[in-house]
Amino acid sequence: HKLTNEEKRNFLFFLTGSPKLPIGGFKSLNPRITIVQKDTPGPPDDYLPSVMTCVNNIKLPAYSSAEITLTRLRTAISEGLAAFHLS
Repeated sequence: HKLTNEEKRNFLFFLTGSPKLPIGGFKSLNPRITIVQKDTPGPPDDYLPSVMTCVNNIKLPAYSSAEITLTRLRTAISEGLAAFHLS
């Protein structure tokens, strides 16, 4: 499963609040991207990932498959972009 270039750009914006990487690319991103497990009160597949843009953290529930992960990530990115445009 791969993201399109537009989805990658949108993911970066969703995660960091910026549509572009700093000069030097990912290695120059500060703070570095961190993936943490998101605790959920119900089945993980029912929840979307969330982010903390100020520290470049993405919180992922323990999804049951890569397909569910990609689907939930795409939904979160789409909804997150709409929220950024509203603020």
